[in-house]
Amino acid sequence: QGSYEKAIEYFLKALKINEELGDKQGMSTCYNNIGIVHKDQGSYDKAISYYLKSLKISEELSDKKGMSNSYGNIGNVHYYQGSSPKDPKVRAEKFDKAIEYFFKSLKISEEIGDKMGMSNCYMSISGISLEQGTYDKAIEYYLKALEIKEEIGDKNGITLIYQSIASLNITLADSVALTENQRLNYLNKAVEYGNKAIKLAREIEAIPRENDAANTLMRACKKLGKFKKAIEFAEVFISTQDSMFSEEKTKALTEMQTKYETEKKQQQIELQETQIAKKDIEIKQQKTLRNALMGGLGAFVIIILLVVYAYFQKKKANIKITKQKDVIEKQKEEITDSIRYAKRIQSAVLPPDEMLAESLPEYFVLFKPKDIVSGDFYWMKKLNGYTVITAVDCTGHGVPGAFMSMLGIAFLNEIIRKKEVTRACDVLNELRHQIKITLRQEGKEGEAKDGMDMALCVIDHKNMKLQYSGAYNPLYLFRKNSQGFELIETKADRMPIGIYLKENESFSNHEIQLQKDDRFYIFSDGYADQIGGKDSRKFMAKYFKKLLLDIQGHSMPEQKEKLETTIADWMQDEEQVDDILVVGVKV
Repeated sequence: QGSYEKAIEYFLKALKINEELGDKQGMSTCYNNIGIVHKDQGSYDKAISYYLKSLKISEELSDKKGMSNSYGNIGNVHYYQGSSPKDPKVRAEKFDKAIEYFFKSLKISEEIGDKMGMSNCYMSISGISLEQGTYDKAIEYYLKALEIKEEIGDKNGITLIYQSIASLNITLADSVALTENQRLNYLNKAVEYGNKAIKLAREIEAIPRENDAANTLMRACKKLGKFKKAIEFAEVFISTQDSMFSEEKTKALTEMQTKYETEKKQQQIELQETQIAKKDIEIKQQKTLRNALMGGLGAFVIIILLVVYAYFQKKKANIKITKQKDVIEKQKEEITDSIRYAKRIQSAVLPPDEMLAESLPEYFVLFKPKDIVSGDFYWMKKLNGYTVITAVDCTGHGVPGAFMSMLGIAFLNEIIRKKEVTRACDVLNELRHQIKITLRQEGKEGEAKDGMDMALCVIDHKNMKLQYSGAYNPLYLFRKNSQGFELIETKADRMPIGIYLKENESFSNHEIQLQKDDRFYIFSDGYADQIGGKDSRKFMAKYFKKLLLDIQGHSMPEQKEKLETTIADWMQDEEQVDDILVVGVKV
């Protein structure tokens, strides 16, 4: 549930009772679970210290299973530590430590015949091998894990390994120094294992696994030039994604979790088993979230496939001039339908009105995409007494912009929801780092310069303070004075979220003491850049400021209406030139 302080509080109470009873097994379990909580919070040194306490007791009790678990947990911490630093030396040291502990866990699992423990160790070692780029080792350990999974009949685990091997072969196919035959061999391997994964996933009715396998097969077939097959798997990807997102499934999962918690209390399951069950539920929730984000990104990949498919159809149609009009109209309808479906996915990941209203009693969001899908997006999260809200303008609009917006939403969920970063400038710095890695931006000539402009605010409700950090996009705050209202503008840093000359500089963090009835606004440049008026010119930022000042006497919903009618009157017959996003909040 994310209540880490409460979790620690109750584990420490349990620990004290176990100490009074002299129950060392119970003490070891508590130490292990406290370590898990610290690991989830990113307090890795504390996590390891508690894992070592648990390990010491397991050694005293000659509890091989407990020792194996502790070694595996310590290995996981070193793996997480190695995944984040930029320094290659630190990464290598942490990964080496992780492998050392995984092999210790593996050795004990082999001694006690713990097949599941052995296969999990092999999977963990494979994951590190992938990070280190030693793909041969990764495949070797995947196959060892696969052999055990087949032996114990763990079909879900088998499906996961098939999918991992398929995805790895796509990575190998993208290697630089390959002959065409080598590349095709890797891609055909990807298709082979992808088909195994999707067949077994359907057999055990594991929709998330089927969804992952369909995504991998879609990518492999696209690279092989088998566009018809790629689209078939794209349709499976969408249908399984739809199934996972359905309201009925969400409700059923919630009811199952509630029933599970009730039964768990009634049966008084031992403490260690309880914590393992809770961890399983947490992993499933994180998996669902990951699939949701991947689903949004995957849907836009499908759009590109459909566009490519439409291009080839159009090329064939040129030979038959008389049929050209019908073919083009049909293609246009199919592409538009696909983009409209993508809009549903994009709308689903934006914060709903209910969530905004719960944290921001008086607010408005003016959101007018230029095309069906948008490169602008807004995002909000309430966390530990803070409310984080941002307005983001991605490179481009339409389908390209929407690709970037889904990346942005995925990374904000990772940075703020999972890592719990609530310092405004740190969010922008980490987001820039993630964008550069994902888009492989190294400052080389000819590479993509895509990125984002944004304004991000963190509201400290208890202390009535506002943090702001911005990439090109400023913050406008209006405050009452004796003459009416005054504008307090906080300028943004003149650098984007992406590759830039000053990329090593941190974004600025501005802190503002709020007063009752303050109103602040964050926005993209779409409103000010809109063409219109008698002379067909831009609306301009100075008139946008004046308009906001003029409407301060109105409620937030009325302000939104005034902004909408003003820009509509200004545009007249002109086409909308960019996505428009304005977010207003009254304190």
